Amino acid sequence: MRDSFRFRQEVGELVTILRGKPRVLITAPAVADGDSVGSQLALEHMFHRVFPDVEVRIVNDEPPAERYRTVTGIERLLTPETLAERGETLTFDVGIAVDGGIDRAGRLFEVFDRCKHRIFIDHHAISCPYPYSLSIVSPQATSATEIIYAISRLAPFRTPLVPRFAEWLYLGLVCDTAVFRNPNTTPEVLELAATLRRSGFDAIRHGHDVMTERSVAGLRLLADTVTRAQFECGGRVVWSTVMQAQLDRFGGCPDDREGIVDALMTTRGVEVAALLFELPDGGTKVSMRSRGLIDVAALAESLGSGGGHRKAAGAEMSLRPSDAAGMILRKLEDELAAEDAASQRPLRREGEALPCGLTF
Repeated sequence: MRDSFRFRQEVGELVTILRGKPRVLITAPAVADGDSVGSQLALEHMFHRVFPDVEVRIVNDEPPAERYRTVTGIERLLTPETLAERGETLTFDVGIAVDGGIDRAGRLFEVFDRCKHRIFIDHHAISCPYPYSLSIVSPQATSATEIIYAISRLAPFRTPLVPRFAEWLYLGLVCDTAVFRNPNTTPEVLELAATLRRSGFDAIRHGHDVMTERSVAGLRLLADTVTRAQFECGGRVVWSTVMQAQLDRFGGCPDDREGIVDALMTTRGVEVAALLFELPDGGTKVSMRSRGLIDVAALAESLGSGGGHRKAAGAEMSLRPSDAAGMILRKLEDELAAEDAASQRPLRREGEALPCGLTF
């Protein structure tokens, strides 16, 4: 990402806000992934370094998943319960939502909504609308940590790449590129990864292992879910489900579904993979991947509370997984049919003269 200076005006506004010594909330989607975790910790580090008198708290709806237990500073990620145990209130002057719209922040939505300044830092092409006071958004960025790195290169936030800061930025890169395997792994991302690794942090322990590790329950859940995968649209769509009963049977947790949709996407001939996860309230969370022919971010947005990137997106639906699957498959069938029709459309009508006078 080479457009750091495009954020100069927004960063200037952020600096003005922080100079007022406000109490700052940094939050993220309820089930924070590696990019969310890395972004929050990196942002807090930058703020404390430049504005030591600013009180910053990282608070999410849920505690971080077990896979992030080795991340430096992970104990600073709080929940409303752990914040209350410290005798602190959920009252802030500034709210900052990173790596996803505030609509995905669960109980922190109302806390954020009460803040005088509401700031959004994200890299997703599509997210639900909200009247943010300030937005720093770049869909060209691979991850939210890539945007935060860009901010860290601008005055007054110029931040040395000490190992822990580099670790947090790197975590976002490996998470949102699936350890540099996804098509969004640009030369610039690899250059940034090399720059970060030169800081000396343990990139295997704090990056690769975090994203590839599975619990025993997660391994069994992966095997069971892949075994039940179904193929539609002539094998161009693969989908499966993770039900609450499965999690209970294997003794798993929601984090154990991480990476399953990517495993489905490795199937030869597949254009789109979808994983439907049953929520405790009976609704459905869907994760989708695409090779690029189908824009799954647009599809996710059409489902309601959803968004993401053209090749990786998700949504939450109030429907049961079986009903949600029917809706998604119908939309995919229509979109694939439209793409097929467009690709087979003749350039000229039969019998129409070519420039040389011949016909076909």
